[in-house]
Amino acid sequence: MLVRRPCGRTANGTFVRQWGTTGEPGIWAGEFTYPTDAALGTDGALYVADGYADRVQAFASDGRLLTKWGGPFAMNIFGPFNGWFAVTASVAIGPEGNVFVADFYNDRVQKFAPDGTFLTSFGGTGDGRGQFRHAMAVAVTEDGTVFVADFLNNRIQKWQPKR
Repeated sequence: MLVRRPCGRTANGTFVRQWGTTGEPGIWAGEFTYPTDAALGTDGALYVADGYADRVQAFASDGRLLTKWGGPFAMNIFGPFNGWFAVTASVAIGPEGNVFVADFYNDRVQKFAPDGTFLTSFGGTGDGRGQFRHAMAVAVTEDGTVFVADFLNNRIQKWQPKR
């Protein structure tokens, strides 16, 4: 259930709104099971990595659910397929509005259009260059360079888009 609690106050540290229900995990739209990260899209949408629900949920600035993706029906069913996850650890937005998701146990980063359409993935299992042992966090710069925290390899990797 999506809970909205607008207070009409400003960003001075006063509570304005929440997404999800305090203390109650859930797999339905607007609910979370261990949210791990959030990022603001270029269009103002809020993208949330819902860690143990193995999905991403996107919300409009007024709190409405825009879309969700991951596994069948985006309902806590993990897997190694394109668009599926095994723990969404981190989410970042690229300069063109694309959404990058650290897919922890699948040892990769997946890239999506803002509507959740799968575009590509990179990484893979291992300790060689370009491979991950648990992609923990992802960050994207203004020029599209991607940085990934490679948890069990104890390193950060840098990826640049092909020009």
